[in-house]
Amino acid sequence: MQLSRPFFNLNRNNNKVSSMIYLLITACIENRIGMQEPEKRKTEYLSAIAETLSHLPPQIIPIIVENNGQRVTYLDNFVHNGTPVPVLYTNNNRKIYSTKGMLELFDIKDTIHHFGIHDTDIIIKVTGRYAVQSSRFFTQVLSYPEVDAFVKFYGVCSHMFEYHESVLGLYAVRASLLLSWSHLTMNYHSAETAFAIHIRKNAKQIHEIQWLDLECTFAEDGRKLRV
Repeated sequence: MQLSRPFFNLNRNNNKVSSMIYLLITACIENRIGMQEPEKRKTEYLSAIAETLSHLPPQIIPIIVENNGQRVTYLDNFVHNGTPVPVLYTNNNRKIYSTKGMLELFDIKDTIHHFGIHDTDIIIKVTGRYAVQSSRFFTQVLSYPEVDAFVKFYGVCSHMFEYHESVLGLYAVRASLLLSWSHLTMNYHSAETAFAIHIRKNAKQIHEIQWLDLECTFAEDGRKLRV
């Protein structure tokens, strides 16, 4: 897969910063799974990403990744802290896999490699159509640099806290934990369960989140849930 070179400066200063924090916003404009309503989807992306970025502290670097190939899209026009938000376009949506969780993981790993993100850096991942309603979660991540994973272990269908269930709409983990997570685990469990098992097993320090302040809009049925 051919990807363009990064067009922004990460401003890493190894003498002052041991790890950096990125907000990775995942998107799939032309989805194959769930309801296919392109105009509604566009409205959701534009509104949710703008809301999320409005709460993002300047210390955190946002990146958008979209998986339908290199082209000009409405995702190219976002700005944070006076700087255009870079967009990486991959071709992962062309791959035939059983779940969108697998495709999203490929996008995340491509982003880590493309932008030279270090293993110890923290990646905050948010689903692009989900709106972060406050800076609460970002502040927690900034406040505890020693923590390896910030996860809400919760079932979005059961509406209960679950040991081996997680909210994939918003979480933060070290890049190494994402690189070591195999997409094949989603052949045996849902993405939410596979991720929870992986984090429980491999993260040294976990901060279990009680409230993300995230509004989810599920692609399967349009259901909304604030978690």
